[in-house]
Amino acid sequence: MKNSLILLVILLSGFAYGQKVSIQGTISSYIDGKNTEPLFGAEVFLKNAKEGDISDEKGKFSIKAGANTVDTLIIRASGYYSDTAIINSNESVNLRITLFPEFVTEEVIIRAKRDNSSVLRLDPRNVENLTQGELRKAACCNLSESFETNATVDVSLADGVSGSKRIQMMGLNGRYTQLQFENIPFMHNLDQAFGLASVPGTWISSIQITKGAGTVTNGYESMAGLINLEYHKPDNIERLFVNAYGSIQGRAELNLHGGKQVNDKWSSAWFVHGASVKVENDRNKDGFRDMPLGDNLILMNRWKYATELFRGQIGAKVSYSDQQGGQVGYNRYENQSSQGLYGVGIRNTNVEVFGKTGFLFKEDLFSSIGVVYYMKYNELNTVFGNRSLDATEKRGYVNAMHETILGNTNHKLKSGLSFVYDDLVQTMEDNLPNDTTIRNFNRTEIVPGVFTEYTFTGSRSIVVLGARADYHNLYDWQFTPRANYKFDLTEHMDIRLTAGRGFRVSNYVTDNLSLMATNLPWYVDNDIAPEVSWNFGASWLWDFKLFNRKATWTADIYHTLFENQLVVDRDESSDYIRMGNLDGESFSNVFQTDIKFEPLKHFEIKAAYKFLDVRATTNGVLSSVLMVPTHRGFVNFAYESRNHRWLYDLTLSVFGAQRLPEVMRPDGTLTTDNTSEVVPMLSGQITHKFKKFEIYLGGENLLDYRLDNPIIDTENPFSERFDATRVYSSIFGVNVYAGFRFDIGK
Repeated sequence: MKNSLILLVILLSGFAYGQKVSIQGTISSYIDGKNTEPLFGAEVFLKNAKEGDISDEKGKFSIKAGANTVDTLIIRASGYYSDTAIINSNESVNLRITLFPEFVTEEVIIRAKRDNSSVLRLDPRNVENLTQGELRKAACCNLSESFETNATVDVSLADGVSGSKRIQMMGLNGRYTQLQFENIPFMHNLDQAFGLASVPGTWISSIQITKGAGTVTNGYESMAGLINLEYHKPDNIERLFVNAYGSIQGRAELNLHGGKQVNDKWSSAWFVHGASVKVENDRNKDGFRDMPLGDNLILMNRWKYATELFRGQIGAKVSYSDQQGGQVGYNRYENQSSQGLYGVGIRNTNVEVFGKTGFLFKEDLFSSIGVVYYMKYNELNTVFGNRSLDATEKRGYVNAMHETILGNTNHKLKSGLSFVYDDLVQTMEDNLPNDTTIRNFNRTEIVPGVFTEYTFTGSRSIVVLGARADYHNLYDWQFTPRANYKFDLTEHMDIRLTAGRGFRVSNYVTDNLSLMATNLPWYVDNDIAPEVSWNFGASWLWDFKLFNRKATWTADIYHTLFENQLVVDRDESSDYIRMGNLDGESFSNVFQTDIKFEPLKHFEIKAAYKFLDVRATTNGVLSSVLMVPTHRGFVNFAYESRNHRWLYDLTLSVFGAQRLPEVMRPDGTLTTDNTSEVVPMLSGQITHKFKKFEIYLGGENLLDYRLDNPIIDTENPFSERFDATRVYSSIFGVNVYAGFRFDIGK
């Protein structure tokens, strides 16, 4: 009996010893004072039992061990303090363990300030980049008002009755500066005169201003420079942005845009702009509106598709503007003859469709193919007193480009094909006191082209050589060579050189639409030839320390020489305006120097000086071009408070004297004040930021400089001596505005 009891005890003991219990749990790592995350790869083992496991990606582990045992569970991971737990149980256990890192430091925040305006140091061309921060220093209601804090591009009124604005670059009319958005050329022919108002400033994420002829991949029309706009992208845009603006001029605007990521491949963005002027202003009491009344509506929608080896974008934009200026009380929708008032009516309708396609190659990481598409339909109807223009334009553009390397990334090659189709129909009717003419100026352009561009990147220099050949159905082959060179003198100093040819087909009607604001007849020579120019330039940049703070000093000089040009000759006679091909010399010499520095933290000063020597042969004499100031000075002060809540901006631009056209007065005498005064223009803005909301208050032309009598013979607007083209400064005077911006983040 005794032996049987001993045997039973031994059997029960063996059974108990062979029984296993489960030790499992989750291991997390400490991140900060509030949060943890699963720890992958931590070692967990029993010291005596020699059993263990490694935590998985969810931090979980599991160990089987004998029951009725006392053991030490050790938990350890690289970079963390080890931990232990005493295991003494007959039952399975489930543990939650947190390991602390060996080095726990306070949060470190690294801040870097991106300049609102800067020269792109890595680009071999002379390119100035303006960000949204720079654009928000002013009201920036549309593209023509986006350069108030910039010295390179000059903006002024085109005439005294239409309210349209013109830009100048290198002292040359804006038609010699190629305009494009996201490397797609636009604003040709009909939208040259009023297209700047069709691009709301809040839609723009950045602007790149290139001085010189640029690159052949962008086409053949860049003669003095290039302005490229970058709209907000669908995959990097606020969910909702609202901007409202109002001014004492009676102008009100509302801008909306937003977007979303539809899925992992598709994203979309939408844009809405509405503007209206309903208040009649006549501060100088000459009986003419200081600015036209009217409405403007612009809509855009764009989509983006992206995969690993394919990129695609497509979008559409529609703009409509209807404005009426001229004498106070004029109504475009009533018969002009029955009103007896001089009126200006502008109706502009534009529909654009654009797209991009990009292909990458998995087996060749340095090669790609890109294709851009652009189509537009534009209708323009204008009335200036007894002159009218009705025009339509249909335009198509395709550019396909292949990019690759030759051996290594120091040698890059771009090659491609382009095609332009432009169908233009124009009817201009003049019923003037001494001229009654109907002009039908119709033209269809078909231009296929081919181009190639080679880039060499060395340790201290970059060379870009390009050429393109285009066959124009009206003007045969056109060859366009261009070259750019950049050399780093030191780590902080470089020089750039550029040379190239430009070519464009002029449209004497829309290129000079502001001259419809005079009752002088136009005499246009037959066989107007394309405009051809050569541009040569050099620039210098130096990043240095001033008052132990970062500063940048740049200087550049450019020479543009015309082989042929559409010359508007107002010197031949005061009884008419002659338009014809260049007969003699025409050139532009420009010198500009800029300095930017921070004398104090958060306080930035930009200053610039520009000298312009722009001449053309008119009436057989080489003379200064009309409406181009010889000198321009510029200084901008920008201060941001330490808490980044308050922003202050003040800009002073001083425009030197410029030659004005000599015009005959109603009494038969010629004007003697044919040189303008020096014009100071002071503007400023104060912005206060909240978390998702900001308000701003600003003023333009704060010195209230204005032209008291900008129009000749206002009492007889249908007479042969009426002229509203001698406008070189503001008519309204000081303008005060206010607005707010609100956004829901990206």
